Amino acid sequence: MIPSILLALAGVSFAALEPRQVMHQARNQPSFISSRDLSEAESEPCKFISQAYEEAEPEPGKPVVLAIPPSVGIACLKSVPLDKKRDLELLDYLEPFIGFQSTLEILADPPKEYLFPGVDVLGGFDKIRSKLENNKYETQYEVMTDLRSLFAAANDGHFDYPPALLNAFYYARRGVEFESVSANGIRLPYIFHVIDTSRGNQGLLDYTPSAVKSIDGTPIAEWLEEDASFGTSNSQDPDAQYNGLFASIPRGAVGSSSSTLFTQFEIPDTYTIEFHNGSKLEIVNQLVIPATVDLSGIESGEDFHYYVEITPTNTTTEEPSANERRSTQETDDDLPGYPKPLVKQSSNAVSAYLLNGEDYKDTAVLSILSFLPIGIDISNPPADFSMTKFILEGQAVILQLIKAAKATGRDKLIIDMSANGGGSVVLAHSIYRLLFPKGEFTGWDRYRANPALEAAAEIDYDNLVKSLITRSEYYPVAPGNKYLETGKEFYGPYTVKGQNVTAAFQTDKTVPWDESIPAYINGFDPERKPLVAEAPWKPENIIIVTDGICASACGILTGLLTRNHGIRTLALGGRPLNQAMQAMGGVKGTLLNFNADITSAIANVRANAKTDKETASILSDASSSFPSSQNPPLLPLPAGGVGKVNSLNGYTEDNLEGYPVHFRYEAANCRLFYTQRMMASPIESWRRARGVAWNNEPCVSGSTTNSDGTIGDKALNLYCHEGLRSRSIQHAMTSDNSKQALARDNHKLPKLCPMSQSKKQKFKTFMRQWFLVNWRDLLAMAVVGAVAFGIYHSPVIITRTFPVTFDATSGDIVYPQWAYPDRGWILPSWLSGLISIAIPIITYIVAQFRIKSAWDASNAIIGTNWSVILASLFQVTLKQLVGGFRPYFLDVCMPDISLAKTHNKTGLNGVGFYQIMYTTEICTQPDKSRIQNAITSFPSGHTTAAFAGFGFLFLWLNAKLKVWADHKPAFWKLFLTFLPLLGAVLIAGSLTIDAAHNWYDILGGGFIGTIMAFASYRSTYASVWDWRFNHLPLQETEAFRYGFDGDLDYAAQTLSMAAGWGGKKVRLPESASAPAISSESTLRSGAEEIENLDANTRRKRRGPVGDEAV
Repeated sequence: MIPSILLALAGVSFAALEPRQVMHQARNQPSFISSRDLSEAESEPCKFISQAYEEAEPEPGKPVVLAIPPSVGIACLKSVPLDKKRDLELLDYLEPFIGFQSTLEILADPPKEYLFPGVDVLGGFDKIRSKLENNKYETQYEVMTDLRSLFAAANDGHFDYPPALLNAFYYARRGVEFESVSANGIRLPYIFHVIDTSRGNQGLLDYTPSAVKSIDGTPIAEWLEEDASFGTSNSQDPDAQYNGLFASIPRGAVGSSSSTLFTQFEIPDTYTIEFHNGSKLEIVNQLVIPATVDLSGIESGEDFHYYVEITPTNTTTEEPSANERRSTQETDDDLPGYPKPLVKQSSNAVSAYLLNGEDYKDTAVLSILSFLPIGIDISNPPADFSMTKFILEGQAVILQLIKAAKATGRDKLIIDMSANGGGSVVLAHSIYRLLFPKGEFTGWDRYRANPALEAAAEIDYDNLVKSLITRSEYYPVAPGNKYLETGKEFYGPYTVKGQNVTAAFQTDKTVPWDESIPAYINGFDPERKPLVAEAPWKPENIIIVTDGICASACGILTGLLTRNHGIRTLALGGRPLNQAMQAMGGVKGTLLNFNADITSAIANVRANAKTDKETASILSDASSSFPSSQNPPLLPLPAGGVGKVNSLNGYTEDNLEGYPVHFRYEAANCRLFYTQRMMASPIESWRRARGVAWNNEPCVSGSTTNSDGTIGDKALNLYCHEGLRSRSIQHAMTSDNSKQALARDNHKLPKLCPMSQSKKQKFKTFMRQWFLVNWRDLLAMAVVGAVAFGIYHSPVIITRTFPVTFDATSGDIVYPQWAYPDRGWILPSWLSGLISIAIPIITYIVAQFRIKSAWDASNAIIGTNWSVILASLFQVTLKQLVGGFRPYFLDVCMPDISLAKTHNKTGLNGVGFYQIMYTTEICTQPDKSRIQNAITSFPSGHTTAAFAGFGFLFLWLNAKLKVWADHKPAFWKLFLTFLPLLGAVLIAGSLTIDAAHNWYDILGGGFIGTIMAFASYRSTYASVWDWRFNHLPLQETEAFRYGFDGDLDYAAQTLSMAAGWGGKKVRLPESASAPAISSESTLRSGAEEIENLDANTRRKRRGPVGDEAV
């Protein structure tokens, strides 16, 4: 028996296998049932399911997937008759255990910072009892659904009871599996089907994926958040619940997967998934019979009730235990999806890494996936399991990491606790003391005061200490380092925030936690020498990374590190909102007790109690409050499944009279969304964590205290209490006692302030992020522009000659090509350049009323400037090195050939055939700058800038309006697209009117400008002509994946009505016949690929290119 005081577990699942494993291992019924079969199912749906189960010929130890619609399963459950007597007895049986749930009174009326409605559990029990007594229920299904909903509404991973009726089969949603992908980690993510992301990870995409838009008409984000609330043993934070919907490498490593695959509550027979490009995918839902359930021989709802809820004889005994099933995983050399570690536990719970690469050579990573061996069913551990050995091995991993980090100069530490649902508190405390040998244990616990605990403390306190409170010979320790040596002193009761509780206490941290092996939880070896003398890392050089699921023991360790030492936290994923997220989103209670633990402890106290009259009287008075040691009147399922409660509330030393930490909102210091690369490899998440922590890389907008968007030393407190947001939890059941109905009426949820900044501060935040991304480009553009300006104003370094001929009659100088009058320019050079840049920029800004993407506008503006600046550099360089005479050159020069005799330093005056060639030395124009301008005609600067700026605008409009796409555009689009080219041609044409340039000057300038426009557009957008991608801005930090939509930067906006006038946030489909998932792809992917997409497929994810971890 593992001492319960050593454990703080979250989300212990009693399902036979995880959803993905079920789908992979289940035996499938051969084909879908016919309409005739369905009509037969209407009369006796339970018999129909039983027959289908028998025909599937289930293999021992494996679940069965039946091609039966959920409506048939629901009809079966509704056909089970009400068993009023046993239902009332079940409530009586459960209530003493519920009395040990530590949160009851506060959960009924939680503080405003708690993110879910209050739930009056005891009142819910009373309401169910009242409805039973007053014959308000018609079927057993209504009662069990209300009971299950009551536990689910608590959103407590330590609090659950699995009614057998709702666990006899699950509703399987094969194909309802998604991933939430952000373009760059700070942009809001989009939802993609797992088929698309899995193919993209493996480089197998032969089509362009599209993001999911809705399910059955409900927007996908809304549908997912609603579905997340239906989970049992759920997280207390909506972002953590949301992350639980998706598979990930850390979750896969601990044996979990997407929670959307299964549900216990009612669902429709089919789902229609609609993608943003208009394509649809239909999912046919089914029933799954767990491996521990045998539904053979059932003829009616009455039989179903008897075999499932009353007698345990229908459960199989041949299935291997969870530990046997996962023995292979426990001995794997490598964690699936993870790089090769420096060192790890044999059970894979704790592992250590040293990142490679020049930018990461100072960084070590400590991955803690669990505080228990992965795969261990803690309610039924193997006989040879030793918690002590497990904890000592975990300590050894960390000590080896400390040694390696010191030897290699790794002064920065990333602690990754993604997917960590808790485990051993002792291991959590041990890790804390290894990281901070002098750290204080500032967490304190309290039991909820209840009659059974009071009676046990009064009749035999010492035995209660050994059996339940500390599970040792040592008394609990109160604040001030005082032992609680009497039951009265311990029990009180004491009133804290309206709840009667025991005294605050800790276990004694100075004594061994395992007498058989002299190991200590406080960082000392058996000789009481410190394992680590000084903290191996400074607090500012540590960052904790979680996906919000962090619960129980994970929350205990994280709480000690953050509250005592200011360690910063980074939360990953969550709902698509620009706001903060909690790093500790799971249950923050500090002790999980199974019902059997409580029964055993109380029974032990009663058995060893004195036999005097006073003791007998106490036992008699409390008899109805003592948990029963008998089997429940209605069985839980799966076989061996039991109820559980959170026995201890956790408090911080500075707030012992306040709310337990479970009800306190604690935002992470920073938040990032998952990118495709982060989902493909945890290495990328670690690199992003390092960038956020020590490279000033930005966080999600609204998730940090720093106005510039970088991680702050403090976390946000974002609750505006005056804002309200209702949360509708609609379970499909016939009674009105849904999860929402059992919640406290009119509870008002606090609204998360999207940002505690003014518009001015938000603008500053954006500008800083923009500057961090673009400062190098800005500097380079300034340098190139300065160079071009310098070249333009430098003296001409070549000498050109021009002919001077005379009219034979008058003697006047005649050379018509350069004899045009200097009339001045219609457009001055500065105005032409300004127009060529300003008009496109104004267009981009105006378009933002539709596009609404500052980053898209940024790329367009920067791209236009690139085009004009590069083109200008080319044209001024050519002017200086090639140049040429303007048509009005002679009018400016005013040559006097008589000067050739005295001004001939070049020796080129009066040379050539008939000695008619001269240089500018014979010009009488006093303004030398006019002469230089007159001899630098090629190429035309006006034309170069016009075609560079307006050419870029032409390409931008074509992309946004989808003129050259897969459909005939409206004529106005074609007209509007070509307007910029008309403007460029008009500017160029004006130079012939004012005789400022020769035709070849204009042609050369137009060519240079056009080339630079194309080059700059392709450098800032995903394509020039490919209409599927050419509206998509590129980003500097993330590579654009042409085969997958997940890494797209910003919103993929267009200005086309056919494309939604900017309403579509995804790239466009290749064609109407080849959408993201076409009808053909649906048939291929929806059945064949959904079935084949299992855990092994996930292990083939392509990791990031570049350095790997050692």
